Amino acid sequence: MTEPALLDTFKGRLRLEGLLTTRTGLHIGAGGSGDPLATDSPVVRNAAGAPFIPGASLKGVIRSAAEGLLRDTQPRQDAKEKLWTCDFLIDDPCVHHEQVKKLREDLQERLKDQVPEKKLGSEVQRATAREIWNESCTVCRLFGSLAMASRVRFPDLPLHGGVPMMEIRNGVGIDRDRELAASGVLYDFEAVPPGTEFELTVILDNYSEAEVGLVLWLFDQLDQGNLALGGKSSRGLGQVRVEWRHILETRLNGGNPFAKMLSTQDLLQPDRDLLQAETSPEKAEEPELKLPTSGDAEAWKKLASILQEMPVVDKTELGKRASEFNISKDNLNEKLALGLEGRRTRKAWDTVLERFVECGFLVEKNGGYVLAAAEKAEKAEAPAQGPRERDPRLQEVYDRYVGAMARLWEETF
Repeated sequence: MTEPALLDTFKGRLRLEGLLTTRTGLHIGAGGSGDPLATDSPVVRNAAGAPFIPGASLKGVIRSAAEGLLRDTQPRQDAKEKLWTCDFLIDDPCVHHEQVKKLREDLQERLKDQVPEKKLGSEVQRATAREIWNESCTVCRLFGSLAMASRVRFPDLPLHGGVPMMEIRNGVGIDRDRELAASGVLYDFEAVPPGTEFELTVILDNYSEAEVGLVLWLFDQLDQGNLALGGKSSRGLGQVRVEWRHILETRLNGGNPFAKMLSTQDLLQPDRDLLQAETSPEKAEEPELKLPTSGDAEAWKKLASILQEMPVVDKTELGKRASEFNISKDNLNEKLALGLEGRRTRKAWDTVLERFVECGFLVEKNGGYVLAAAEKAEKAEAPAQGPRERDPRLQEVYDRYVGAMARLWEETF
């Protein structure tokens, strides 16, 4: 039987921090506006008027998905650990209120002759909590129930950045009996636009690695679009992107607790000394430009500086501006040691651009030329197509926690 991970003793904490970004519109309603000139269904806002995501809304999506995953699964008789969930949909919780009341009364009667009166109340509460834990399902142990506090917390998600311009969308009521649009029920609603970022925090107390793995797997499903947040999901709303930036693991440190009671480590950050070395001023110098090596090096630098200032590489414009530095078609061949003879000297500027391509300063694109640095930056800013590559440090975290859940699943079913 699993040792109860109750909250009366601190054993460890995992704090997950990141960004939740909307990929489509997001509607978490605040009820009717009460203003005849306003939208019929505004999004929920804080006191300052900025939209936010209630932590309860996010927790509901994650918990519901966990219940759906574990519902109707049948653990083996010899399983080391049972993964299961009760069913509130049919009013069948794992622990009933009447059951808790009777359990407390029975423990009070049983312990009154064994425990001093001053400690009787606390011992009854602790024993009751252990019994509730033993009877509770996997989901209730982690997310809480009417009889047990949750060990995972979802604070409200505040807006990250400025307040966006809200979208107003139209909707129509449906008459389910007639299978038609309801007469006279046309309305509009407000939605947070795509690309809006919210600060995401999830806190797990006294957790097991398999429980963390379950939470990370469910958030991965949300990130992949298999789960939706908020209302109007059948219309395509509620698709979000999840990006973890910090995973802080806090454990009781061994030895003298007064010397250093807690030990905290960010699992997504590299070694501190290595990080400082990578970001030191000595490492932040601009890379040296790669230029052709033939002829006058200063002339090549002058031409490179002209090209860097041009929005579009233009051979004619390059020739005009180069003349200011006494670089012309007449002296290109000798000044830059291009090695051209006869009629080939007529295409000296074409050869110059080709030499810039050969050394990696320019790149041919769509029949013209662009700066290699600009092309590289454009590719870096372009949205990734297909699945995103996972950061190696995040993959290590997944291997540890999601791997623990995968092993537990194999042992159970």
